Amino acid sequence: MKKIGLALCSLPLLMCSHAQADFFSIALHLDSWQSSLDGDFGQTGGEHPFEYNNKNQLSYGVTLEHPLPFIPNARLGYQSLNHVATTELNQTFALAGQQFPVGSVLDATLDLSHWDLVLYYEVLDNNLVELDIGVQFKRLDGVAAVSQGAAQMSSSQTLDDTLPMFYAAGSVHLIGTGLKLFAELSGLTQGRHDVQVARGGLSYQMLDSLVLDATVRLGYQSMQFTLDNMDGVSTDVEAKGIFAGIELRF
Repeated sequence: MKKIGLALCSLPLLMCSHAQADFFSIALHLDSWQSSLDGDFGQTGGEHPFEYNNKNQLSYGVTLEHPLPFIPNARLGYQSLNHVATTELNQTFALAGQQFPVGSVLDATLDLSHWDLVLYYEVLDNNLVELDIGVQFKRLDGVAAVSQGAAQMSSSQTLDDTLPMFYAAGSVHLIGTGLKLFAELSGLTQGRHDVQVARGGLSYQMLDSLVLDATVRLGYQSMQFTLDNMDGVSTDVEAKGIFAGIELRF
């Protein structure tokens, strides 16, 4: 936490001489992500693997860029990440103090939906290459839940925490085509938790005007959540899959 805080304080000094946006702009984005989830969760010390159903997830947000020195650009977004599973236990399972015996058939829900606040500086911004670096604050607003219908037993635990992470994003323009290769990385390896997010793909600017720019994109995204004793719950899961989206910039 101290290292991330020091990095955040140092960023304005390091970036003030580099590129910022030439004008104020606001961008709205919407993505649809076909994610598959693998891994386990449970009360800390008693995690169990589950086979989750694939599910379409949505993300949306807004970005503000400006030419003011020292002040970072900002993006606020929401990502749904909610998967369900059904499994027969081959070991005792516990969640929030509730015990489920071997042989129980459980319906499980793991919801790792979250808000992201990204504060970043544009290190490079030209007709060929763009590079942003900054910090990201991931606010988990999720829940882990299981139920055993036959025995009318259920248990759930909210997952509520804010994780500070590094952030970097870059892109390369394919000049004269309207196409752009892009990649985005963020991560945290600190203390008990390890969270890694990576996405990349190809975008196409289908509208470029003085009033509105419109860009569509297609790519692949991976999110890994290794949470150790967050509100009494531990997870070791990875969500991954193809996404498609659109961005409107004013």
